[in-house]
Amino acid sequence: MADRQGCACESTAYDAGPASYQRFGVNWIRRVLDRERVLRTIDDVLGEKIELGPIGAGPGRAFASVSILGQFHPTSGEEVPAELLTYAVNLPISVVFDLALPLDTLTFSAEVLVPLVVVVHTEEPVCLRLEIRVPTEDQIELHLHTDTRRGRTLQRIAGLESELRRFLIKVLTTELDKPYVKRATFLDMEQLIDHAWPALSSQFLPQGPDDRKG
Repeated sequence: MADRQGCACESTAYDAGPASYQRFGVNWIRRVLDRERVLRTIDDVLGEKIELGPIGAGPGRAFASVSILGQFHPTSGEEVPAELLTYAVNLPISVVFDLALPLDTLTFSAEVLVPLVVVVHTEEPVCLRLEIRVPTEDQIELHLHTDTRRGRTLQRIAGLESELRRFLIKVLTTELDKPYVKRATFLDMEQLIDHAWPALSSQFLPQGPDDRKG
């Protein structure tokens, strides 16, 4: 996936000195899951593309079927004020929709912007969980294009953009509900530190007799 541009996190100044356990916990969560790491995690979880279908569309889901092939672009986002650490994330996707009708198949392309909300939860004993909230239909920006006259006519009379927005929500909800996403967004910090401890301890524990000298 392409590198994200213009998304360097601002550093937060902290006073040096003792901190309460509560203050330490808040600082630790905010620094471990800062904006850059959260955005990078979303990019890595989603991967390069998304593909799904065909799925029934139209009245009774029997009028047509839709297939989707989407190319994810790097996310951007900002922290937003909330009780829990929360990020508003913009997910751009270049999408190709194939709409299979009874007598024809029409292809539409679209540039889509999906606003996600990522909330950081803490769980016992020392776990972090990223909740990724999918938007409602009217929150998705979708600019649809087609090269055919029939496609343009259908786009005007059939409310196709709304149908495709609903389809996108279904696709994203299905993708984010997969087991690998659940694993990637649940961090057992004790387990992670256990795995990383040999590398961490090598930075400060004595490695030989010379390290034990004055």
